[in-house]
Amino acid sequence: MVLYEDIDNLRQIAAEDLWVAEMILDSNDELLAHIGFNLQQYVEKMMKASLQEHDIDYPKTHDLVLLLELFPQEKVTKEDAAFAYILSRFSVETRYRRSYAPPMDGKQIFERAKRFAAKIETLW
Repeated sequence: MVLYEDIDNLRQIAAEDLWVAEMILDSNDELLAHIGFNLQQYVEKMMKASLQEHDIDYPKTHDLVLLLELFPQEKVTKEDAAFAYILSRFSVETRYRRSYAPPMDGKQIFERAKRFAAKIETLW
């Protein structure tokens, strides 16, 4: 059974994660670890809301690649999977060490995360 209040709650919190990422980006776009972490959280919650909406169980994980595997694969591109991997690395790796250097800057990751989250809804 799908609990729509949970779905709405996830989307609301995701919007807050996006807002925080944008505030950090606007104040200091060099804080990439913090921007990426909030964007990863945003996308993760949007993915989980979409999965819940389609009554698909998912594991307790921050791994966007694993979550992406639960979507219809015929519509998932290699670029989608690659970006999910890039963004997933912000969930844990950058919280404890700063050695991760993604192939995009903060603005690029921000815009790509918004497009990726919007695309999630089109995969069904």
